[in-house]
Amino acid sequence: MNKRHIQNKNKESSVSIAALVRALPQAAMVTDGQGRASHVNAHWAQSTGLNISQSFGLGWLEAVHPNDREAASAMWGRTAPNRQPVEAEYRTRWNGDTDCVCVWYHAPLLEGSTRLWLCTVAQRPALLLREMQREPELGSTLLETTNLEQPTAMELERERILEQLALEQADLRTVLDQLPLGLLVVSADTRRIRLVNPQTEQIFGVSLTVGMTLGRIEALRYSRDEITAPADFSLHRALAGVRVEGEETEIGRPDGSRATIRSNAVPIYDRQGELVAAVLSTEDLSAQRRAEAEEERLSGSLQRAREALTLHGGRPVTPERFLKLMGELYEQLGQPQLEGRLIALLLLRAEPVSVGEVASMLSVSKVAISKVSNAMLERGDLQIIKSFSSREHLLTLTDHNYIRDLSVRRVASWAISILCDSLLETNHLDPAITEQIRNHLETHTRVAVALEQVLSPIERRQAKALADHLRENWDAVSPKSEKS
Repeated sequence: MNKRHIQNKNKESSVSIAALVRALPQAAMVTDGQGRASHVNAHWAQSTGLNISQSFGLGWLEAVHPNDREAASAMWGRTAPNRQPVEAEYRTRWNGDTDCVCVWYHAPLLEGSTRLWLCTVAQRPALLLREMQREPELGSTLLETTNLEQPTAMELERERILEQLALEQADLRTVLDQLPLGLLVVSADTRRIRLVNPQTEQIFGVSLTVGMTLGRIEALRYSRDEITAPADFSLHRALAGVRVEGEETEIGRPDGSRATIRSNAVPIYDRQGELVAAVLSTEDLSAQRRAEAEEERLSGSLQRAREALTLHGGRPVTPERFLKLMGELYEQLGQPQLEGRLIALLLLRAEPVSVGEVASMLSVSKVAISKVSNAMLERGDLQIIKSFSSREHLLTLTDHNYIRDLSVRRVASWAISILCDSLLETNHLDPAITEQIRNHLETHTRVAVALEQVLSPIERRQAKALADHLRENWDAVSPKSEKS
C-alpha cells in the first residue's frame, strides 16, 4: 500500500475521526505510529493550556513534564508494532499544575495497516497520586493494561464509549439494511464507495461493496426526457457540488430490464468547507409506474364505456341494435346506411351469407343488396363466392378490418405532407408561417406513417386472399356487360 493511498484513506475517515474525538468526555488526541498528533479535542486544550494548533505534530509534548518527555516520545516506538493498547503515567501540565500525574491511555483506532492511535488523558486518582509522591521514580513507568488487577476509571469509561459506538454502528447497519430506499455514500476524492445497502444493489441490478469504484454504476444506461450520459447522473453532479432533489431517471440494468428511479443526491462538506463525499438515496418507481399505467388504461376503458352508453342512449348494444347503429354511423361517414348494416351483418356471421338471406335479414330487396355489394366489390372490400350446392352467390368481407376509409386518409395525408414540403422548398415565408406549415406537415407525415404500418400487412394479406379467391371462384362473379 503506497503512501498516497494511505493518505487518501486517512482523508476519507477524517470527518468521522474528528467527530469521535469531539464526542469523548475527556482530553483526547489522535496520532500516527510516530506519535504525531492530527486531531485533538477541546477538553485537551482546556486542561493542558495548549491550543489545538500548538498540539499538532509533536507539539503536545509541551504539556508533558520535561523529565518525562523522552519516555513519552519513545513510547510509540516500543508499543506501536505490537498494536496492543497500553497505559502510561506522566507528569503533565494540567489545569495550571505543571507536575500533575496523569494517566495516558493509548489504543489502536482503526484495524488493518492504518497506523492511527487514540490517546486519552485524565488526572490520576488521589490514592495513586500519593504513592507517586512517595516513589517519584514511578513517574514515567509504562504499564500494560494486561498487568492491572483492577480496571481504572479511564478504562471503564473508554470501554463504555467504544461499546456505545459499536452498538450505534450495528443499529445504523440494521436501519440501513431495512430501509425501503437505496443509500450510497461515495468519497469525493477517490470516487470509491464508503457505504452501501442491499436496496441500492437491487435497484441498480449490480453488486456493490465498500471500497469499489463507480465503474459498475457508470456502465448502466441512463435517460430522462432524452438520452443522457452517465456523468450527468445525479450522483456525479453531487460529487461536483450540486444538490439534486427528486429527479426521475430511467436506467437499463445489465440483465436487460429497465427501471424508473427517483434519486436525491447531496454533497457533504467538512468543517473547512471542503467537499469530502456525496450521499445518494434512490427509490424504484417501476411498480408504481406500472400501476399508474394500468389505472390509466382502466380509467380510459371506463370512460369509453360511459361515452358508449351516452352515445347509444344508455341501452345495451344487442346484435339488432348493432346493425341499426352501424348503419347510422356509416351514414355519418358519407357511406350508404345499407352498406353499414351489411358490414355489421357480415361481421356477425362466421360463414359467408347468401344474397337472398342478407336481403331477408336486412328487410331490403336483392337489387338493393346487389348495388351496395357491387360498389364494395370494386373497392376490394367484399368477396362473392358461388356455392356449388345451391348455385347462389355468397357474400363475405375480405377482412374484418374495414380499411377503405383509412386507406383514403393515408393517401390524403401523404399528399398534404408533400404539398406543404413543396411550398416550403420553393418559397421564403415569414418564420411564424413557416413554423406553422412545418408543424402541419409533420403531423400529417406521422399520421401517414402510422397508417402505413397498420394497413400494409392487411393489404398484403387481402391481396393474397383475393388472388386465391379469384383462382378458386373465377366463375362466381359475372363479367361486366358492355353498353352498346
